[in-house]
Amino acid sequence: MRNKLPIPIFSLGLLVCFTAVMAYNNIFLPQEEKMAEGETAGLLQTSSEELAVNFSSDLSEDLRQDTNVLLTVDTEKINEGNKEEMVLITDDRSDPSENSRKPSDHVALVDKNMKIYWSAEPLDPDLGTTVDVLGIFRKTDGGAEILEGVFRDPNRDGIIMGKIKNKKVQGLEYYNILIRVNGETPETFLIDPKIRMTD
Repeated sequence: MRNKLPIPIFSLGLLVCFTAVMAYNNIFLPQEEKMAEGETAGLLQTSSEELAVNFSSDLSEDLRQDTNVLLTVDTEKINEGNKEEMVLITDDRSDPSENSRKPSDHVALVDKNMKIYWSAEPLDPDLGTTVDVLGIFRKTDGGAEILEGVFRDPNRDGIIMGKIKNKKVQGLEYYNILIRVNGETPETFLIDPKIRMTD
């Protein structure tokens, strides 16, 4: 009997000590520390909510990208009558299998608040005839207004840059690309593709 008695007394003593410590913390812990603990919990909750919103926003921003359009021009054969056959338009956003031989059928995809770049190169650079993009012009019946402005790229020669509007725009925008073939006698041609904003 004497051997078993100290164990319950010891357990009871531990319980009393634990209760006393808990009561001391609740009664004597300064209000500033309690408030600081509450504010920290609230701050952690708010921060995690803001982080989730920012992460979602960053993710959608990361999915947006600029569009690069390239005109490949047969500089030796092009004339006003055959320009639809002598210019191939490609871009880095479209499925290559959807590229048409006719520039007027080409639709470049763009993302809101991003940029589009146009450049041109000769089909056979070894022949020495170069080609430039001189300008981008909205057609009179231009459809949707997707482009906000067009500028020469200050960092790269021979490239025109377009700024896409920062709002969702439905439909196609019809525009002309003015190119110049720099042969013995420079010639200019209007090419008329389209752009469409992604969903």
